[in-house]
Amino acid sequence: MCGTTAPKPPAPLIECLMPHVIPDAVERILVVEDDRDVARLVTIQLQQEGFEVIVNRSGGGVLAQVSELRPRMLILDLMLPLADGLDLLQAVRADPGLRTLPVLVLTALGTEADRVKGLDLGADDYLVKPFSPRELAARVRARLRLAPPEPLPPALTAGPLRLDLKARTVSLDGRVVELSDTEFRMLAFFMRSPGQAFTRREIVAGAWSPRHFITERAVDVTLMRLRAKIEPQPDQPRWIVAVRSVGYRFDGPGE
Repeated sequence: MCGTTAPKPPAPLIECLMPHVIPDAVERILVVEDDRDVARLVTIQLQQEGFEVIVNRSGGGVLAQVSELRPRMLILDLMLPLADGLDLLQAVRADPGLRTLPVLVLTALGTEADRVKGLDLGADDYLVKPFSPRELAARVRARLRLAPPEPLPPALTAGPLRLDLKARTVSLDGRVVELSDTEFRMLAFFMRSPGQAFTRREIVAGAWSPRHFITERAVDVTLMRLRAKIEPQPDQPRWIVAVRSVGYRFDGPGE
């Protein structure tokens, strides 16, 4: 119809997901926030402070992003489209390589019970919306002064299997194993939580960008390719095993 404007397509939920090359000289902050206006406000303020800001607007793939981007700090909303913020906080603190990563919770949940729960689960700081951008920046600076310089270990290992997070390489018995980006993220997702069973939906959230619709069949196909590259007997897998009525679990060599 004349005079009307076609609706704009929805923006992607993750505005910057796991770029391959980011200079390490700039301190990087990962902001997990679904509200576009809040995310933009935080980004502008922190960029003025000299930080590089990566925004995840869904909560999907956060642990994979942390592995890829090695941020100096995580700013985390609790109510997200694809994940529960408290579950993400627990997962971060359960990972030995992320226990010292500073986490600031930024949320509208402001009751005393909410604040106590967030801090008890491992948040270093808790800021309630609406908030002052300048206060947020001051809290970030204060936490980073106390934070260690390197929040992540250089590699994940399980017996003869070694995954180097910084160099993005995988080796088995000293032999380099060529993996696709998705296979690498899937293996890293599993190796961070050995012995834990995951549903296919959880695997998608941990290893894929939520901008794409991924079927359960795609998870199975990618897993078959990964098994073919790392399992001694791919048709009889012993390291990445199926869990009936749930999904898959990593029982890696040496676990």
